[in-house]
Amino acid sequence: MTQRPDREPGGGEAPANPSERSERREPNRRPAEPAALALRMEDLTLWTAERVAKMSRDHKFTVGDRLLETCLEVTTLLVQASFLRDKLGLLAAASRGLVRARVLVRLAERLNLLSAAQRGHFAVESDTIGRMVGGWTRSQHSRNDESAGR
Repeated sequence: MTQRPDREPGGGEAPANPSERSERREPNRRPAEPAALALRMEDLTLWTAERVAKMSRDHKFTVGDRLLETCLEVTTLLVQASFLRDKLGLLAAASRGLVRARVLVRLAERLNLLSAAQRGHFAVESDTIGRMVGGWTRSQHSRNDESAGR
């Protein structure tokens, strides 16, 4: 995986392995910034693109392209959500996209396009991203509730 020269929100160096980002988080710190979430999904999309490029031609242009397109869609939705005031629809669409991507990865494993270890890596990363999306969604719900005076 390619190392990114970016910095973590706290100012430290970004880890070589994107999964290390959440492990270094302090317990009382705010949830991940939207940019960090989009960056994490971007890293997973890059990882997926590298795997799709190595798939056999039999399924590369069906399962592989659909998987990559779904990951790109989720990345785009997360980037858009970070710029818009009404985020809930985009976050819900991103969550649904993650579910579609997980189904496609399981299918790719069953077709022997991905190894069990690769499916496991995708599962861990997509689960982490899904949890971050869920946290962002809950945060938006509570902000909407506060602004409505509830």
